[in-house]
Amino acid sequence: MITDRISLNIALKYLNQFEQNEGKIIDILFSYRRNIDLVSISGPTFSDLGVLRTFINTYTPVIPMKDIDCVPLLLFELKSFSVLKSDTDKNLVYTDGTGFLTKSSNINTISIDAFNQGYQSDMQETRGVFTTIVLTEYIIEQLKYIECGYIAMYPPDSLVSLQKIYDKYK
Repeated sequence: MITDRISLNIALKYLNQFEQNEGKIIDILFSYRRNIDLVSISGPTFSDLGVLRTFINTYTPVIPMKDIDCVPLLLFELKSFSVLKSDTDKNLVYTDGTGFLTKSSNINTISIDAFNQGYQSDMQETRGVFTTIVLTEYIIEQLKYIECGYIAMYPPDSLVSLQKIYDKYK
């Protein structure tokens, strides 16, 4: 609930800015990874920013860092979204793996560039921290067998960078 809140809040911040410049954002698609196996899974779709905001507040509440051993760490990454503009919803913005782009002539390239610069930079920082938090389970699948917090799952020194970005984006 810590890295998922960070990554979703970063997306919300830049999607809000994009919406202010271009028009209402709809059909927001994410993928996510767990820090246990780092396998990317196609994730949830949100109909608009209001639904995304509600999801963040409901399912990824602000929690104390001391509870990190009690919750899974997920990293959400934005895959695509559409913009209602010029009487059409066919203004798809999507990632090609290196950045966001669109084939729609209704979307200003300056907005895409600003989105890429901000979102990609913040997510790169978050991704870097996420991949360094190595799960050190004493017992395989210890969450199923041991009371939460009894055995530390993450080395304390790897959580220092996480605390910094959590304070910045929570």
